[in-house]
Amino acid sequence: MLRIIEFVEASRNPQAQLTCLQTADPVWRMLLMLIRRHLEGKPVTITSLAASSDVPYGTAMRRIDELLEQEIILRRPRTRTGRSFSIHPAEKLLDDFQIFAQQIKRLVARTFGLPGAVDRDGEAGLEFYFGGAYMAARVIPAPSIMPSGLGVGETLRILTHTDPTFMAMEQVAPALRQSMGCGIHFAARDLDLLHGAIIENGQKPVSDYDILGVDLPWIGEFATAGLLLPLDDAITQSGFTHSDFHPAGWEAARYGGRQYGIPMQTTPELLFYRMDQFSAAGLPPPVTAADVLQAGRTLHQPSRGLYGIAWNGKRGTPIGHTFMQVMAAFGQPLLNLRKIGHDFDAGEMLEENRRPCLQSEAALQTAEYLLALLPISAPDVLNMQWNDRIRAYREGRVAMTYGWTVRASAFELDPRSPARGKTGYVPHPHGPAGFNISPIGGLVLSIPTNIAPERRDLAWQAIRWLTSPEIMKMFVQNGSVVSPRFSVSADPEVRSAFPIIAAVDRMAQLGQLQLWPRPQVPEFNAIVAILGEHIHDMMQGLVTPKVALSLCQTQIERCLSAAR
Repeated sequence: MLRIIEFVEASRNPQAQLTCLQTADPVWRMLLMLIRRHLEGKPVTITSLAASSDVPYGTAMRRIDELLEQEIILRRPRTRTGRSFSIHPAEKLLDDFQIFAQQIKRLVARTFGLPGAVDRDGEAGLEFYFGGAYMAARVIPAPSIMPSGLGVGETLRILTHTDPTFMAMEQVAPALRQSMGCGIHFAARDLDLLHGAIIENGQKPVSDYDILGVDLPWIGEFATAGLLLPLDDAITQSGFTHSDFHPAGWEAARYGGRQYGIPMQTTPELLFYRMDQFSAAGLPPPVTAADVLQAGRTLHQPSRGLYGIAWNGKRGTPIGHTFMQVMAAFGQPLLNLRKIGHDFDAGEMLEENRRPCLQSEAALQTAEYLLALLPISAPDVLNMQWNDRIRAYREGRVAMTYGWTVRASAFELDPRSPARGKTGYVPHPHGPAGFNISPIGGLVLSIPTNIAPERRDLAWQAIRWLTSPEIMKMFVQNGSVVSPRFSVSADPEVRSAFPIIAAVDRMAQLGQLQLWPRPQVPEFNAIVAILGEHIHDMMQGLVTPKVALSLCQTQIERCLSAAR
């Protein structure tokens, strides 16, 4: 939708520059601005809406009054007094614009004869990702050689995470060295160790690394601490475009209005389930938390070595993440974020948004849900973390598991796994008042602030190359079953090899992949650590859910207050 708006606005620019073709269209300008801000989750006032019309204020206000009277746009109070309002598109306007966007896509597809731009009913453009660097159904070629290379005798040094994308990079390292014209050295760390290593490296006079693999929730912390170099100038000067990247993944690498990384992998956490076992038991795909519990009770058979579900239950970071992410699917972000429809504003936060919401009904329901999972979980679930839960699923010991899509290669590429080719993928099942959304995660490639000045251009050129469609497709073909680029996901060779990629793309288009379940506040890691202690105590029966949540609320409030 945002790409359609960009296209429509850009197509009007030549007209606006030619005097004899200039026409004032204030309603169209205001509606485009309003829809754009709605999609971006940003507020619009009557004053800002009128200013976007490019006509005198009085004329704009008359048009706004007409739109309000026709119920094309809505006015919503911003304060309890009702004296301040925000303006929003009505449902009919959004519905009509969705139809308009589809028509524009089809028209462009027909006009330019895009390959693969016709669906089974003869309608063009339904599988066409508007604005992508590569159009749907186009096979991305193998990587070429970087024209000038990065420099003979140079060694590119990358600090990153020990996940399947890193393993894919390491596997194709010889090809990367050849195409980039330099040596490459990888230093890989587990997630918690990587966080500490980035901080330690940032305290040195000169960075040991040219590129850092940064987990998305850390962007706020590291940007605030001055550990990451803003990339906006490099992006502008090099003409680097982001239209081919999943919007949520791209926006997650921004903080304070600046870009601090380029997505290397965009991976949501989903629920994986054994379609064959569900079908044999007559169970539908799990949509709600109640569905998960029902399926788990049906399929949990410890005497046969089969358990209902696996999840991250280990003390500390693993269970801290679990609680935060499940709570989002129960309809409540961890912090008091501003609500926009079914979503929440995860951008710049006011002081009132930096309050924990662990005394809410959704938080209590989340705690009770995790406790209800315990009897149908793998017996060692309270010691499980990322690799452990995927191993249990790959080996056929559990019928379901929560898991990041980047780790699906563990069973999808293992011919011995009973889960291979038999796995269904769904967003987090929702609670009583929630909705099916999943947290977006993954790594971005960033440049440390303390990099030697003469190596900055080398690092940026390497990031551009490593995140190109050709190189990313190569990573997917070597075990990384995720991609942040639409063009890679649309490649027929990629889609046929890994159905999970198409499933994730559908969820992205439906708005089911969101940033707000893991808000990018600088105190993120400290918050997760607090949750990880008290929620684990609750799971062990040492404290009640209400006591655990009260302790979390108090300590997180102190943590956030100390940072003011």
